[in-house]
Amino acid sequence: MKWTFATLSAVVLALACAACGGADTTTPTTPTVTTGPSTELFEAKLSPGGFAFYSFTVTSTGSTNVMLASVTTSTSPGASSAVALGLAIGTPLGEDCVITTAVIASAGLTSQLVSSLTPGTYCTRVYDIGNLRSTVNFAVRILHT
Repeated sequence: MKWTFATLSAVVLALACAACGGADTTTPTTPTVTTGPSTELFEAKLSPGGFAFYSFTVTSTGSTNVMLASVTTSTSPGASSAVALGLAIGTPLGEDCVITTAVIASAGLTSQLVSSLTPGTYCTRVYDIGNLRSTVNFAVRILHT
């Protein structure tokens, strides 16, 4: 009986060790990183006759949505202004933005400008179209890939 128990224990131990060791024949996988759209906020002041621009980088082809989210008076911060401004997408050049697509927009909660862009560096330009009588504050939301 003692010999049988020892033999049985040795067989169980051998099977357990065989199950634990060995080379891993599977190839490790690299996790896939899914990137979603990026949202950037561009805030500045705009004087009569002036412009402001903001550069951003698109990493994959897709739609870029630009929203003039708010325009407020600088004399009464927080007081909305219904003034229409120029809103554009373009390419940066020195201290300006060369416009490729533009619209006239008033502040709203929907994208006023949508453009399909390929990877690269672009800019959003906000400018007075002749309607400003005093300096305003504005906020633009840019959603891109």
